[in-house]
Amino acid sequence: MKRKLEKITNSTINELLNNEIILPSLYFERFNYHAKEVEVNLDDENFQKEINELLIQDYKNIEKYINLITSSVNELKNETKNASTAILNKDSDTLSDIYKKMITLEKEIELLNNELFIDETTKTYNRKWLYSKFLNENLYFKDNGICTLVDIIDYEYIQKEYGELLAKNFLIFVINFISQKLKDENYDFYITRYFDDKFFIFILNENQSSIVNYLLNLEQMLLNTTLKSHSGLYIKANYKFKVESFSTKDESKSVFEKLLN
Repeated sequence: MKRKLEKITNSTINELLNNEIILPSLYFERFNYHAKEVEVNLDDENFQKEINELLIQDYKNIEKYINLITSSVNELKNETKNASTAILNKDSDTLSDIYKKMITLEKEIELLNNELFIDETTKTYNRKWLYSKFLNENLYFKDNGICTLVDIIDYEYIQKEYGELLAKNFLIFVINFISQKLKDENYDFYITRYFDDKFFIFILNENQSSIVNYLLNLEQMLLNTTLKSHSGLYIKANYKFKVESFSTKDESKSVFEKLLN
C-alpha cells in the first residue's frame, strides 16, 4: 500500500507542479482522481488505517531523528570536556573510549539519516532530502552546477508486464550504472529519485558543454544496452535525458519545471 500511496502522490504532484498556487481542494480532487486510477478507494477503512500507520511511523522517525541529534549535541559537549581533561592528564585509555563513542554516535546518525532521506529501492536520495537538505529554506539552490533529468520511460510498462521485482532490479541496475560512470569521471554529484521513473542528477561546479556531451554519451550507452533477467527475459528500455544549469540565484521550481515539461 505504501508504494501505491507514493505513486498517487507522485502523479498528483507531477500534474500540479506548474501551478503557481495549489489550493487544498484542488490537490485533494486530483489526488482522489489518481487514487481511482490505481484502484484505491480513499473511503475504505483499511486504506485509512494504513495511511494513519504510515503517518505515525513517519512522525516517529522524525521524532527519533530530532531526539538523537539533541542527545548527540549534549553528549558531544560532555565528551569534549572529558577529552580536555584526559589530554591534560595524558589519559590515553579515556581518549580511546571517547573516540569509540564518537564512532558509534556517527553510525547511529547515519543509520537514521538513511531511514529519512534515502530511497529504499535505489539507495539514492529521496524528495525529502532534496527539499530539506540540498535546497535552502527558500527553495533556492545552495550551489552552482548542472541538473539532469533522467526519465526512465519504460519503467511503468516493465513493472506491469514483468512484475515489481524485475522492475526494481532493472531500476537498480540503471541507477548503479549511471552512478558508477559518474564516479569514474570523478564528478561531484548527487542523485535524487523525484518520481517513480524520474531521477534528478545534480553535478556541481562543472563546465556545461563538457558534461552535456558526456551525459548524451551516457544516454546513448543505456539506449544501446539490452538486459537479460535471471529467467531469460531480454529488456531494452527507452530513456530521455534533459539538462539545465542552475546557480544560487535560481529558484528550484523554475529549473524543475523546465526539465519536467
